[in-house]
Amino acid sequence: MRIGMVSKFGAPDGLCVRSGEVLKGLVRRGHDVHAFTQSKSVDGLPEERIHRFRAVQLNPHFSLDSLSASNMIARLCKELDIDVLHIQMNSGSTEFFLPYFKKSLPPLVVTYHLAYAAGDSLYTTLFGIAWKASIFAAKKYDHVILVDPSQKPYFTQYGITGERTTVIRNGVNTELFQPPRTKLHDDGVIDFVYVGRLSLDKGVNILLDAFKEYHLRNPSSRLTLIGDGMMKFQLEGCVEDDSLRWLGPMQHADIASVLQKMDVFVIPQNIGGLGLSVLEAMSCGLPVVTTGIGETLRLLSDKEGILVRPQNVREVVEAMTLLADDHKLRRAMGESCRKKVVKDYSWSSQLESIEGVYRRVIEQAR
Repeated sequence: MRIGMVSKFGAPDGLCVRSGEVLKGLVRRGHDVHAFTQSKSVDGLPEERIHRFRAVQLNPHFSLDSLSASNMIARLCKELDIDVLHIQMNSGSTEFFLPYFKKSLPPLVVTYHLAYAAGDSLYTTLFGIAWKASIFAAKKYDHVILVDPSQKPYFTQYGITGERTTVIRNGVNTELFQPPRTKLHDDGVIDFVYVGRLSLDKGVNILLDAFKEYHLRNPSSRLTLIGDGMMKFQLEGCVEDDSLRWLGPMQHADIASVLQKMDVFVIPQNIGGLGLSVLEAMSCGLPVVTTGIGETLRLLSDKEGILVRPQNVREVVEAMTLLADDHKLRRAMGESCRKKVVKDYSWSSQLESIEGVYRRVIEQAR
């Protein structure tokens, strides 16, 4: 198939990681892939298959794209004889305008990334507004791919039928993200780790408060954070010693080597389900502490980790304490995490499902 992908690439967030993995996977499987993007680089494609448009990045997630972007994409799809165009929702403003060029475009598939939000705050209210706007735009697409099954009822509520939606969860590169091959030296320190945006929606404020409280009682502990965001300025002064390490944003391929040295993954987020960073930590054999919201309630059992309520520092501290104090429990949960990811979240099965969606919309358009 000749496939066009409209997305941003290369940024250290779940949308870009998923887009990049799908793109590279489709190329490996023999498809002719072209990228339409505001990004400077797209790993896995030669330069002649990358078609850029201008954009102003409004925040780490969303860009205001050139008004000519949709017209350019429509023109190139015709010139390149693209069979299907796959758009990543919540990437840039182009996703809202492309359906108005539908007569000049191949069948349109959209992956919807914005997820469930929990808690009462301005931040979650803004996510709710963005969510509804995105669903309105998604009505005009031929097929919608959801990364979280808990999203589906909301689409049904807004008139997008089940025949036009398919749930294809995030996948993991299980060869890259795997447990350490050799047993690590035990230095007597419990290492907690977080990977993601340093933002309120990911619960970084809750994590910092919880670690500060836990570390006062248990000095032989460390917290490592990977990522960037507006809350990085709150890291300074969180604890009085060097037990908090901020590694900043990292290349995705380098994150695995850090996870392999850790004991527990913690992300008390307010939005999302079983996110990509959680799955990658699980694939490395780490037990997880995360918020029991959305599809996480069904997909993560007490064999793999501990679920806490949103905005609850006390429950995060209790979960950290339980896992830190019980080595056998950490090991058993980590082994269960690895088995679950290998069985249910490898990219090979996810790519087959995406190809199936492409074939259906192409057939329906004939």
